[in-house]
Amino acid sequence: MKLGTAIRRVLGVNAGTYSVSLEYEDGWRGTADLRHLFAAAKPGPLVAEILRGDLFARCFVESGALAWPNGYELCPDAVRSWMQQRRAVSSQRSRRSPGSRAAA
Repeated sequence: MKLGTAIRRVLGVNAGTYSVSLEYEDGWRGTADLRHLFAAAKPGPLVAEILRGDLFARCFVESGALAWPNGYELCPDAVRSWMQQRRAVSSQRSRRSPGSRAAA
């Protein structure tokens, strides 16, 4: 993974699933599943504020990072790493699924 690539723009937001579709400066695109942060049993104070104020869908890009109006920011490298890990897991699962194998 190339480090230091800023997020260019938010392509879409799904507040119901805590996911954000992003485009990076190098053209790479993906959807970040942020449930591990926003659906946690005990969210941190800034996340709790976003949830109380129904602010999740108001995310934006600030200085290349994913940000919210209350000052909460996520590192673009961390977000991209989460997206790439999720893709790798999904790819492994699809290769193991019986329906994905070609008939002999």
